[in-house]
Amino acid sequence: MELAQDDRLAAVLAENAALKLRLSQIEAGTSNDSQVRLDTAVEEIAGLKKALHQTESRYRLIVESAVDYAIIAADLDGVVTTWNDAAEAVLGWSERQIVGRPIATIFTPEDVEDGIPEREMRISLSMGKASDERWHLKADGSRFFASGEMMPLYGDDEKPVGVLKILRDRTRERKEREELEASQERLHLALEVSELIGTWDWDIPGDSVYVDARFARLFGVDPALADKGVPIETFLRGVHPDDLDRVSATIKTAAETASPYAQEYRTVDGDGAVHWIFAKGRCFHDSAGKPLRFPGAIVDRTAERAREARQAALLRLGDELILGEAQASHTTKALRILGETLCIDRVGYASVDTGETAATISSEWTADSATPLSGTFPLASFGPDFVEELRSGLLVIENTDEHAASPAIKEAWSEIGIGALVNLTVVEGGRVRVILYLHSTEPRQWSDEEIAFVRDVLNRSWAFTQRRQTEQALIEAERRLRLAQESAAIGTFDYDLRTGVLLWDDRARALFGLRAGVPVSYEDTFLPGLHADDHERVAAAVTAVLDSTSSSEYDIVYRAIGLEDGVTRHIHSSGQTLVEDGRTVRFVGAMRDVTEQKQSEERQQMLTRELQHRVKNTLAMVNALANQTLRRATNVQDGLAAFSARLIALGQAHDILTQTSWTSAPIAAIVANSLKTHQPEDETRISASGPDLRLTARQSLALALGLHELATNATKYGALSNDSGHVTIKWGLAVVGGTRQLTFTWREIGGPPVEAPETRGFGSRLIEQAMAAEFGGEVKIDYRPEGIVCTIEAAVTDEPAEDEEHGR
Repeated sequence: MELAQDDRLAAVLAENAALKLRLSQIEAGTSNDSQVRLDTAVEEIAGLKKALHQTESRYRLIVESAVDYAIIAADLDGVVTTWNDAAEAVLGWSERQIVGRPIATIFTPEDVEDGIPEREMRISLSMGKASDERWHLKADGSRFFASGEMMPLYGDDEKPVGVLKILRDRTRERKEREELEASQERLHLALEVSELIGTWDWDIPGDSVYVDARFARLFGVDPALADKGVPIETFLRGVHPDDLDRVSATIKTAAETASPYAQEYRTVDGDGAVHWIFAKGRCFHDSAGKPLRFPGAIVDRTAERAREARQAALLRLGDELILGEAQASHTTKALRILGETLCIDRVGYASVDTGETAATISSEWTADSATPLSGTFPLASFGPDFVEELRSGLLVIENTDEHAASPAIKEAWSEIGIGALVNLTVVEGGRVRVILYLHSTEPRQWSDEEIAFVRDVLNRSWAFTQRRQTEQALIEAERRLRLAQESAAIGTFDYDLRTGVLLWDDRARALFGLRAGVPVSYEDTFLPGLHADDHERVAAAVTAVLDSTSSSEYDIVYRAIGLEDGVTRHIHSSGQTLVEDGRTVRFVGAMRDVTEQKQSEERQQMLTRELQHRVKNTLAMVNALANQTLRRATNVQDGLAAFSARLIALGQAHDILTQTSWTSAPIAAIVANSLKTHQPEDETRISASGPDLRLTARQSLALALGLHELATNATKYGALSNDSGHVTIKWGLAVVGGTRQLTFTWREIGGPPVEAPETRGFGSRLIEQAMAAEFGGEVKIDYRPEGIVCTIEAAVTDEPAEDEEHGR
């Protein structure tokens, strides 16, 4: 139980003072009750003395039992008069050493210089209480972080005779909180850095799936709607129809069995674009074994899939060209591979006349939904600069409507159904001879990888058609092998067991950190280059495959330590043996670098662990906010409404911070976003002004929650509760002692008369304590009769993002 929070000590002191006052009135004969008889007065005096003795006993019991709380009393001059055992245990001074010394002794030198001890005393004497969280000083000179309260002590005449300060060591909690915040920030930054990752959390009993914006867009769901939680059926509608049954069945199984969930499938976004994603997660059950939550993450593999498709298309192109019998067949196959791989509507060749005035279609492939082109087209129809653009060798148009210089040109594109195009040209002697055109009926963006792929296909097919059939097969076979090696970074080896000679190509040498051409051998190069932890396993695998009587296969992943560069690489190696007369004579195979793949797997595992950690911490934070809100609510409905409103305020601040990658946010945006639900349409009730200033992520969240509490209070009881009141918000910057000082003021005018509350609720503490802690300054709420005034004073820097880093 928190002594300061429950105000037990303050209550006992107040009760003691009231009893003393009543006793003095009766003993002095000043009681207002004129009907009190003498014997009754005697009885009441005896009862009051007994009650007074009980309150003093309770006071001593509380002080003596508070083993976790340092309780210190000082007189009005700030001189220590009382020091309990817990104070000695926490701060190190004994009662004999500290009594009679200034209470400022336990404050840090910088706080003493800033007058913090005196200010706390002034606030406690004037306001009845002064709360703080700050660093304090121990007897050995070390520091500890403590939360504390200071309250006045009253004498028999009801006048203050000193102050009582209660401290509790919070150093460990602060360190744990900072470590938690740092961990959360690292996870958040990791997710933000990766543009390929999205996350989900499915509340199964409530059938609400909460996802981030990236996840929502991949499934064609409005991010704002998804942020509030929607049924899983909403996201299943975004799964590609061909994958829907499989994905639904796998999700159902994972939810029922709590088994790991991992699936790769396609989604369709709001624009109709298809994405390949890999999803991984796990369902958690409650103590009764019923599905409770199903969190996870997805990785957008669309670009990787497209890259794989282009590589496969190049291999397929080589196969198709080799098997083709005529040049026309070669060309048609190349065009079909281009169109199908890039998912476009039309691909073809056109020859240009000698005067560069017209282009004639010579060969073309079209999708089923596209209209084929044929005949001759005047080039001037597409603009006076069109031919000159073709002479550059490459013309890329992502939107023909925007590119067209006139309605006539736009109409020319529209007549043949072109919304976007790529033209690659063969230019000889400064003249355009051949155009390879790729058409899309809708506008689209063409990536550099797609253009490179088109160039590669064009170069391969064009070169192939210039050679004889017998030469073509050899050339394409060589190219196919080179493409496979290049795309997979493959190195080759050939070990002749008859001579003991080991041959490596330069890629294989590079995998073991060697320069090109360096001599190699099995005993002096391969074995010494293996990682110590993999040496025995790999050597055994080689021995097994070289055994002519064994059926072992050589397909293994191991680590190599660069013999010259010292770099550790993961290598996937496979090979086969040649056996003659029952004896293995040759061992040939390939090896490739899979380091990036291994690192990617490790990163994925790390991100999954971080995601699980973040989800747990986020739920803990929401749970704490719910507990604080609902515990003080008068009924369930009010509690839920207040809790929902606070979460919405927190979410609005999150929206702004997400736009800036959680580094900083403009104060004006935080103010506007936090108050938009309280601002009427004419925007006359709340006005805000101040210079441009960016706040750190933590300051932004604290300010958003604080403004929400102030606006909610103003709407219920203050200036926004009637038709004439209004609120003015102003902030400014000033340079004080070389430091930029922020002053932020919330002022209510024209509302009902204000009276200071007898007790502070959760909202007030949230404003004063949370905002003060996050801003590193002072937050004060002044309950003036004409309206509440809340003031924040804190130092700010020029680089809030850096502050956020250091504050983690």
